Amino acid sequence: MKNIRTHYDNLKVARNAPPEVIRAAYKTLSLKHHPDRNGNSEESQRVMKIINESYSVLSDPEARRRHDAWIIEQESPETSESKSQRPQREIEFPPPVSGEINFYDLDEETRKRIKDRASGLNKNQIRIKLNGVFWNYIWCLALSGWFYYIYTSAADYRWEDETTYWHTGLTAVVGFLLARNISWLYSWHSKPLKSWLVITPLYLIKFHLDKISYWPIWTISDIKATHNYRNGSYQDTALSLTLDGKQQTFSISPESAYQQLLNKLQEYDTKFRAAVNTNDLAYIVNNDEFLSVREQRTNRNKKKSFSPIAIYIFLPLISFGFLWVNYQLNLDRPFKPAYSKSKTPYNSKPQGKPSYVRPTTAPNGVSWPSAASYVANYPKLNTDGLSSVTVDNTQNDSDVFVKLVSISASESHPVRVFFIPAFSKFKINSINPGLYDIRYRDLTTGGLARSESFTLEEVSTYDGTRYSDITMTLYKVRNGNMQTFGISEDEF
Repeated sequence: MKNIRTHYDNLKVARNAPPEVIRAAYKTLSLKHHPDRNGNSEESQRVMKIINESYSVLSDPEARRRHDAWIIEQESPETSESKSQRPQREIEFPPPVSGEINFYDLDEETRKRIKDRASGLNKNQIRIKLNGVFWNYIWCLALSGWFYYIYTSAADYRWEDETTYWHTGLTAVVGFLLARNISWLYSWHSKPLKSWLVITPLYLIKFHLDKISYWPIWTISDIKATHNYRNGSYQDTALSLTLDGKQQTFSISPESAYQQLLNKLQEYDTKFRAAVNTNDLAYIVNNDEFLSVREQRTNRNKKKSFSPIAIYIFLPLISFGFLWVNYQLNLDRPFKPAYSKSKTPYNSKPQGKPSYVRPTTAPNGVSWPSAASYVANYPKLNTDGLSSVTVDNTQNDSDVFVKLVSISASESHPVRVFFIPAFSKFKINSINPGLYDIRYRDLTTGGLARSESFTLEEVSTYDGTRYSDITMTLYKVRNGNMQTFGISEDEF
């Protein structure tokens, strides 16, 4: 193997270093070797020129990719003796590149390998689900209820003109939404791949029905993830990756899938670099599902299938046909008789408890803030951590008075107290790790509620500290309560 010096060596960073590490190394070396700090000597100018050149390459994703390919080529032994002793290889370094292809364009052998990946039959991988059709079935069932309503309404009283116009408009909307969901269901069950994110020894692959996007794992950088919570319950993880210089975003679950993805990427990256260093071409060829694509061994006879576009044409027509039949039946019905609502007697008395009156100040006597912020004169505790919690009140038209409560075996006590106006949000920073919940009062109705408890974590990893960043959304439901657990004044 050739002993070469790379731009990574010049900046004293690892070859898989993320951009922020490369940037920090460049700043450190620039401060140390800058000519202004070294008497403007020729040596400092020479070193600074090398540092600037290396950073310009490694900070540019495309230039860095070409440099990585050059390193692989230089470190691959290519003497005539070694060539004669190795079987003739079908591809040349640099190894596999990013691409996108239709499943039906692949040759028969490659299709089988891809189907095994998408079906989870190949154990040398990790597979993460991206989408499903559960909610599409629910939407189809719910939207079908509109036609039952039309049927029962047509058998009741005669529709007014305004009612007919509303029924026509809503039928158009329902027909379109129903066509959209049924179209997706048809594509889901008729296409071969469903929707998965798969990490193989050489690639990160995204399957979407019959579309395949793939990126070599060594082109992945800037991996970020945000675990999303709603009222203390885990929802999904927003995964952001820079793939071959372009940012891609995926929604994955469960929460453990992110760490599994990181572990598998690190494992395969190590194996690939070892294969390159030992010139193990068999490892690359045997794990390369897209070798035939680069060699143009593809199948151009695309499969012809029923187009889902037809669903968008026929289903709305069927919907309007159903409406027209019921409209004709409704013409024979009598109009609804006029009536007047009974008035409340002048001497009637209100029943039940007195109505709630919104307080003009916070419980400690301080005026409510004009924007989302902490309420003055309340202590701020547990401020030495890295975690954060965002309380999202943008879905509500009511102001809320909120407490972040620390929960322990002996007692629970508020550590932050704040106010969030309607349609706003507030982020709590620098929270210590531990068990917490959110408790709040709806200042319009006076209702009290709390979230499920959640845990904020700080975990040391090989590249720093991983900490929690939670978003909790408040939703109103019937009778002014929150979609959480009701609590008493004593618990608040």
